Amino acid sequence: MEDLLKTILGSSIITTILTSGIVYYFHKKTERTNAEIRHEFDRMAKIQNTDFEWQKQTTELLGQVYIHLNRTRLAFVNTYSKLKKYNAHFEDEIMYVSNKKIRDILLENGHHLPPELLGEASKLIEHYDAWLIKYNDMRKVNKDEVTIHVYVGPDGFKFPEKAEGMFKEKYEEMFRQIRQF
Repeated sequence: MEDLLKTILGSSIITTILTSGIVYYFHKKTERTNAEIRHEFDRMAKIQNTDFEWQKQTTELLGQVYIHLNRTRLAFVNTYSKLKKYNAHFEDEIMYVSNKKIRDILLENGHHLPPELLGEASKLIEHYDAWLIKYNDMRKVNKDEVTIHVYVGPDGFKFPEKAEGMFKEKYEEMFRQIRQF
C-alpha cells in the first residue's frame, strides 16, 4: 500500500510538474504569438493611417487645383475670350489670381501629387509661368492696355487641356475613394 501511495503521489507530483511546464510553455508561446500579431497589426494600421493622410492631403490639393481650373475655364469661355476691350479688373482678379494660384499650389505641393500627374503638372506650370511672365511684361512693365488678352498659346505654350482633364478625373476618383473610409 505504501508503494501504491508513493506511486500515486509521485506520479501526481510529476504530472503536476509536467502539466505546469506544458501550460507555461503554451502560455509563453501564446504571449509571443499575440505580441507578433499586435506588432503586425500596429504596423499595418500605421501604413493605413499614413496612406489615408496622404490621400486626404492629395485630395485637398487636387480639389484646390480643380476649382481654380474650373474658374479660369468658365471665365475664359464665358467672358475673357469674348472681351472687346481690355478689362483690368477681370483679368487681375480672375485670370491672374487663379493662374498664379494653380502654379503656386503645384510648385509648393508637388510631393503630394500622384506620380501619374507629375508630367501633366509640369506642363501646367510651364504654361502658367509663360502666362505670368507675359502678363507681367504686358501689364506691369510695358503697361500695354491696347492688347485685350494675354495669350501664350501662339508663343508655344498652349494650354495643356489633357492635363486639366487628368487633374479633374484624378480629383473625382480620389474624392470618391476617400469618402469610402
